[in-house]
Amino acid sequence: MKQTKKITASLLAALALTAPCFATGAAAQSASDKTAQTAPLTKEDRERAELRTKTYKALLDLYKRKPQSRKAIQNAFGYAVFVDTSYSVGLLGGGHGRGRAINQHSGREVFMKMGEMKVGLGLGVRQSNIIFVFGNEDAFNSFITKGWTFGGEAVAAAGDGVNGDALEGSFQVAPGMWMYQVTTKGLAADLTVKGTRFYVDKDLNVNTVVK
Repeated sequence: MKQTKKITASLLAALALTAPCFATGAAAQSASDKTAQTAPLTKEDRERAELRTKTYKALLDLYKRKPQSRKAIQNAFGYAVFVDTSYSVGLLGGGHGRGRAINQHSGREVFMKMGEMKVGLGLGVRQSNIIFVFGNEDAFNSFITKGWTFGGEAVAAAGDGVNGDALEGSFQVAPGMWMYQVTTKGLAADLTVKGTRFYVDKDLNVNTVVK
């Protein structure tokens, strides 16, 4: 009996000593969780979130206007979506935009920019979305590492034995790479992005190593 009482007393003493440690650990974890939840987003975080929303909406708009494009993108190695704003004032014009390139095999996301300078008569602002489809790894990797400039060479995509008519409405602009351009009026019959350069956004990819 005495032995049992001694063991019980020892256990109670041990619990009394360790209880504050558990409480402190739980409180620290709770504080850490609250800090993580309430930590303010950086400017880059907000821009990335906004860009994800805009490019997702642009993709849905393409699917709505050209349902077959969903199949082409789902079967592609990767894709990229850009939201572009172009302007014209007199004989000078230009534009800018941002977008995301997605490797569908790894899930890798690369934020990118686009910029253009052109000469032409006009006045106004035009909004358009540009969607790229990459048929293979080489085309995708070249796009996100070296960047790419549209020189104006494009061939309207035709049906084939692999994609059928999935790429209808797009233009093949390079080997293994197709482009859709969607304006407020609908799917563009001719591409109007000659001279546009697409390149990695170093600010939004500050923690991303592009190889």
